[in-house]
Amino acid sequence: MQVRYFTRNGSIYTQTIEHEREYWTAEDKDGNLRSLVGGIHIALAKLRELVREYPSTMLDQTLCFDVGVEAEFFEDAKREKYTGPVEIEETVIFFLAKREHDRYGIGSSSVIERVESEE
Repeated sequence: MQVRYFTRNGSIYTQTIEHEREYWTAEDKDGNLRSLVGGIHIALAKLRELVREYPSTMLDQTLCFDVGVEAEFFEDAKREKYTGPVEIEETVIFFLAKREHDRYGIGSSSVIERVESEE
């Protein structure tokens, strides 16, 4: 199964599920493709709420801190996964990406405008 999320800024986030494993990629509007550690389709309001709940000292380091804190934050966000239609609420893809030297970074897409799914 493959789900493609098209963003307002022209990027495409693709979630592929094969043999019970999930893979994510991000393609920017220029066609540059990169692999992601994981992704979550989440309501923008829920993501903002989750960010407010985390201690600011932890989130100040989100550009490049170890997988322990980021993985915890990412797991919390997974519990808030959005399952409704994108026409009802503004949603984004919140993602975890591997950086250099076993470091990780988190980020989010621009607002999702359209979702396409293929079996």
